Amino acid sequence: MSDGVVRARARELYALALVDADWVPDEVCARLGWTSGELAGALDVLAGLGLAERFATAASGWSVHSPATAMAQLMENSQQHTQDLLATVSRAHTALVQVASEFQPVHIRQLAEARIEVAVQPAQVSAILDEAAFTSTSELLSMHPGRLPAARLSGGDERNRMILRRGAKMRSIHLTSAAAIPYVRAHLKELVNEGAEVRTATSLPMRLIIVDRTLAIVPTFDPDSETDDVTTDASPPAMVLRSPAMVGVLRQVFEHIWASSSDLFAEDGGGIPASGGPRVREIIRLLASGLTDEAIGRKLGLSDRTVRRTVAELMQQIGAESRFQAGVKMVRLGWLNDEEPLVASTPGDHV
Repeated sequence: MSDGVVRARARELYALALVDADWVPDEVCARLGWTSGELAGALDVLAGLGLAERFATAASGWSVHSPATAMAQLMENSQQHTQDLLATVSRAHTALVQVASEFQPVHIRQLAEARIEVAVQPAQVSAILDEAAFTSTSELLSMHPGRLPAARLSGGDERNRMILRRGAKMRSIHLTSAAAIPYVRAHLKELVNEGAEVRTATSLPMRLIIVDRTLAIVPTFDPDSETDDVTTDASPPAMVLRSPAMVGVLRQVFEHIWASSSDLFAEDGGGIPASGGPRVREIIRLLASGLTDEAIGRKLGLSDRTVRRTVAELMQQIGAESRFQAGVKMVRLGWLNDEEPLVASTPGDHV
């Protein structure tokens, strides 16, 4: 049924109801030939215009109003709707003012705190490290995924002692291969004796220093470089993060790696570490000189099984896939710089 037909029937019903206040729906439908649905459609139109409303005591269940009454009611409803809308706009304006005056400055401060400072000059980096040493009161965490020169290690000794004497906790993670270098291992052992905790891992994602959960120092790196070894005494450029949220994320990374790392000196009383006494050092020298496992065993009075196991552990520790590669890496790591060989080799012993 079209809207025009429905409105026409609504006008017809309205005229009938104005004349006969006691009209009854069933009688109207019978008189006009409408269905109950058609009657309901006409009543919906009248109700929507405010010309009819339900009235329980009327015979029809409905009461009709004059157009003047309907228009007055519609105007009142419109005014109320406008007032409600103005109240909503007023509340929104108040909320905007509150956000702008009270919360936007907080956000701006947070953004300011999250800025990344870049220290390019070695003196800047050194000053940042000194700041960390002077301000650290609870903990200093660090990761070192490469080999640091001896001068860089000794240069940080006084900072480390200052932090530890203040009662702050110090935890550091180093590469297993780097920790096996004699001068590095000696430095780390001294740290442990001072009260620091040191662990090693076969791989580390980046260099990192975290101070008291509020400051993180992440040295920059050359994206084309394949190694994180530092061959110069000067500190590389570094990014300094002071946002608690960003520092918190980096601290979670550290804790995850710390949990899976090994205590540096846990094996000193049992297995055979890379610097575990003259016997292992001599195995390293003989291996690097090209002797076979059998020849090494004969010269040192060891079983072939012991030599093979030690050599396998050494190669795994430095990530070598061949005996030749192991010799090259041992020279690079400084494992052969301690002293002269204890046992001389003879022709026929070499691989």
